[in-house]
Amino acid sequence: MNLTGIRTYLEPDLAREVSRAARAQGRSESSLIAELIRARFAAAGDGAQQASEAAQKRALARLEARIDKVQRDQALMKESLFVFVRVWLEHNPPIDDALVESVASSAEARFERFLDLVAQGLPAGRSIAHSAASVANGHGDVDGAEAPL
Repeated sequence: MNLTGIRTYLEPDLAREVSRAARAQGRSESSLIAELIRARFAAAGDGAQQASEAAQKRALARLEARIDKVQRDQALMKESLFVFVRVWLEHNPPIDDALVESVASSAEARFERFLDLVAQGLPAGRSIAHSAASVANGHGDVDGAEAPL
């Protein structure tokens, strides 16, 4: 049997207990310590593995619940956007041919402001909806500056 030596430092009381137990069993201190460590790892291994599996199952269940919530939120957002576009298209009259160019340039400028607002809100983790609600309520933007579309 190939053995590797390990130097272990024990408290004096624990060292005396190991020596007494080894003498009582007629064994070396090293063999007693090795057996106790093997038993400890075997006992901890089964319980630890079961506990680890249970913890993994709980974590997966939490992740699944979060993913389900995100999917529901995305479906709600998609439906909201579709309803908004449909209502907007139904209630806005066609543009007069004489105003097409000015309306197009105005729409482009408004869209650029919208994209700037999105770009400002994403890196900082701010909510664009919260900022828009503050502006609509007359409280101004989170930074204190109003940004109308």
